[in-house]
Amino acid sequence: MISDAILQKKVGELLATLYSKRLAALQALTLGDLLKKNPYLYRALGVSRPVEFIEQSLLARISSSDETIFGNDFFEPLAFFSAQQAQAKVAAVSVGAGAGQDFAIETAREYWAVAVKSGTNIFNAQSEKGQSAEFQQLQARLKKLGKMFRPIIGYGYGRKAAPKVASPVERVAGQKFWELLTGEADFYLRISRAMETFAKDHALTFRQALALKQDALLREFMIGFVAPSGHVDWDAVVAFNSSAVAPRRTRTTSSVTSKGASS
Repeated sequence: MISDAILQKKVGELLATLYSKRLAALQALTLGDLLKKNPYLYRALGVSRPVEFIEQSLLARISSSDETIFGNDFFEPLAFFSAQQAQAKVAAVSVGAGAGQDFAIETAREYWAVAVKSGTNIFNAQSEKGQSAEFQQLQARLKKLGKMFRPIIGYGYGRKAAPKVASPVERVAGQKFWELLTGEADFYLRISRAMETFAKDHALTFRQALALKQDALLREFMIGFVAPSGHVDWDAVVAFNSSAVAPRRTRTTSSVTSKGASS
């Protein structure tokens, strides 16, 4: 069993990296980034107030960025660390030997090739085929080891139902994935518990930075994308996003404004 102290220390280290990247991504965000999102969606949802547009598009952008950062900088290294700690006496855990594999768990008889993903919706049909092909290529290269090859896609959260069509690739999610790595049925709960102290401290800092960023983006949005009525100028927003000729960049702001949309 991985002790609470060791798990909490590792979780804290990983979250420090995640928090740093999350804050950096927020600070680097521009109005141009927000305006690249689907403008028709927000209009269809009845968004009309500038503050509402900025709030919704900003949070959508942050959510998408957070999922990527969390998968790469938390789930993946934590899975590797957890396997190392739990399997130390029975297997060798090493960095992946090929594309599509994050790490390997190797015993005298078996070779587990593990790919770590965030949530279960990460794949589309094409990328899933690509992952399977990468496992097949890896298996061919490792054939000389004479060990049973076990390709595994592990998802940090969620559930994964058994496939309708038999597949050589195992797909395990949430509790089952973490239990497979550690042998602990409640390890998925222990990860969450280990976050509590760090999350509280970060939440306050990020909320303050988010408020400042939202105010700055709103001010910039008001200059070029708001009608005299005070509502969102949807012609300006859609033209910025989809016009045949890209709008010019202004010299005074970091974003792009459309010709004729400035007040």
